[in-house]
Amino acid sequence: MTASVSPSAYAYTQDLDKPLTVLSIQQAQDAELEAQLDRYLNLEFREPETAAALLQSIVNQLDDTTPIETYVRARTYQILAKFYSRQADDETEAMQLLTALQAKADKPITVNALTEINTLQLQVLLLKSQLNEAYLQAETVKEYLADTNNPRILYWTHGMLGNLARTDGQFEQALVHYSSAMDALQQLNDDRLLLRRSSLNWQTALVYTELKNWTQARPLLENLIEEVKKHGQDDYLGDLYLALGYVLSMQKDFQAAEQINQQGHDLARARKQPSLALTFMNNQASILIEEQRYAEAKTMLETALAEAEALEDPNTYQIMRLNLGYIRVMQGDTAAGLAQMEAAYAYYEEFGVKTELEGHLEWLAKAYRAAGDYLKLADTLQKQMALREEIFSENREKRINELQSRYDLKSQAQRITILQQQNDLQEELIKNKQLQQQITLLFIILMGLAAVMLVQLYRKVRRSNLRLREMNKQLEYQSLRDPLTGLYNRRAMQEKMAKRHQESQPARCALLLLDIDFFKHINDHYGHAAGDAVLIEISQRLQALCQESELLIRWGGEEFLIVLQRPQQDDIDQLCQTLLHKVSELPVLFEGKEIPVTISGGFINLPFAGVPEHQFNWERVLQVADMALYLSKVNGRNQINLVTGLNVPFADAEPHLQSDLSGAIRENMIQLHTING
Repeated sequence: MTASVSPSAYAYTQDLDKPLTVLSIQQAQDAELEAQLDRYLNLEFREPETAAALLQSIVNQLDDTTPIETYVRARTYQILAKFYSRQADDETEAMQLLTALQAKADKPITVNALTEINTLQLQVLLLKSQLNEAYLQAETVKEYLADTNNPRILYWTHGMLGNLARTDGQFEQALVHYSSAMDALQQLNDDRLLLRRSSLNWQTALVYTELKNWTQARPLLENLIEEVKKHGQDDYLGDLYLALGYVLSMQKDFQAAEQINQQGHDLARARKQPSLALTFMNNQASILIEEQRYAEAKTMLETALAEAEALEDPNTYQIMRLNLGYIRVMQGDTAAGLAQMEAAYAYYEEFGVKTELEGHLEWLAKAYRAAGDYLKLADTLQKQMALREEIFSENREKRINELQSRYDLKSQAQRITILQQQNDLQEELIKNKQLQQQITLLFIILMGLAAVMLVQLYRKVRRSNLRLREMNKQLEYQSLRDPLTGLYNRRAMQEKMAKRHQESQPARCALLLLDIDFFKHINDHYGHAAGDAVLIEISQRLQALCQESELLIRWGGEEFLIVLQRPQQDDIDQLCQTLLHKVSELPVLFEGKEIPVTISGGFINLPFAGVPEHQFNWERVLQVADMALYLSKVNGRNQINLVTGLNVPFADAEPHLQSDLSGAIRENMIQLHTING
């Protein structure tokens, strides 16, 4: 049996969003079916065929009289089982079952069941790698968490939210959710307690490893290995050995790392997993290389190399050749060793991923340094720096695209809400039309009473129409305004630029793109409510500095955009100086706490350097301002970089203006100055 929830649970409907009735545990759960579902979980990995038969038996017992929480739990296990089967037909059926289960949310239902349904939707989105949609779903899940009191569901939900945060690189948030999941485990006392705790510790250890927090990751992994050995749950023991060996080597505890790698190698051999065994051998040899025990490392790698070639495992084969080449260099066979390393690197350059290439370049650079070939060393280091910059740029671009996609999804949800409101308005108009027809009919039939009734009905229609006009005005306002700050939104900017495009001679203006510094830290440290308070306060400070003819826009997240109407560059410089001062002069007060705030920015004129806007439109100009903003961030924040002109013809500078402002600066193509706060 799972641990019981509180003596009663509220039932909700999503339409009313308020309690309808109170259900007892006996009404919300079926004790016998709950016990069978617990047994299914215990059999799922040890006896999958028996577990599948038991789950089908449970599903066959479900009907409209089954208590809601038990019904939702059984359907959840059925849907996940079909997803994990990896069969196309099963996945299609799983989606149909999920749609049917979602319909349950429109009927009276407990918060525990609602949370389980929405967490299931979140896990399905993660399984399908739909990360942006998963983030939107996570917001819905969090709405129900405060009222959820079933520890099993709390454990699962916080675990899923932690996995989502870890997948997105938000490691601190992941640890918060894993900690909440561990708190929920304290209330559980069933046969799966040890497995759940081990799984949670494994996820937590992975987070600490990503954060390079070796002192936290090591004891978690060591304890995990002891637990899975003790309880015979060693299906992923090999992965644990790999992770712990890596952590130990990063701590330079090579003796302990050698022991763990040897245990992992012996386990892989016993289980007839030759590829895994070769991985442990290569890791073991890498430790020997770190300890400069080249002869032992060479013997081990040559043995493993022959086996990797026989297994037709090219990746493992080439990494071993790279390591052997390095050993030859360090043993004095310089030319042959470098040739072998260069050949192995050429393979990875063609087939490997960029993050792996960077590590290989580091060892190649060490070999060139040992060989005294400083020209190739310099070339390799330069290539490594260029690769790091490329990886950084790609990751940044990917992150920006993900944030834009999430923003677009939220905007789409808002548009759907607005469309629903418009549909409601249309229905109200139809009702008004019907009411007017009734007035006409009454006027014909009851001529004597028409005067009195007509006045009353006319007043009613007039009030309704006034209400409709007011609602239309509100809808128009909402579509162009940011709901949090009241500033104009991205759509307002797009409409303004569309009107500008239609003008024969559009007036000169300028674009100032601003971004609050360390805003993620503010959200993480003070909470999202504090982040909202900072956005509102900063928007008010910026608005106070804008002229009536100028447009202040919340561009997205913590970004603001000002469309300036100031022809003199001196006036703009003075505005930037004042703006930096006003933002950072006073901290933002929230619940008695002082939150220091600074801002960074990028500026550019429109049109830029006399280039016609049909050739260099506002969106491309804004992209240059965004790169100038990025330089402000990189160079210390609390500053504004202003791009004011060109030193070369536009055709020469255009390629750099698309994606490489730093290159344009290095080649003195643009006029740029910085105003510091």
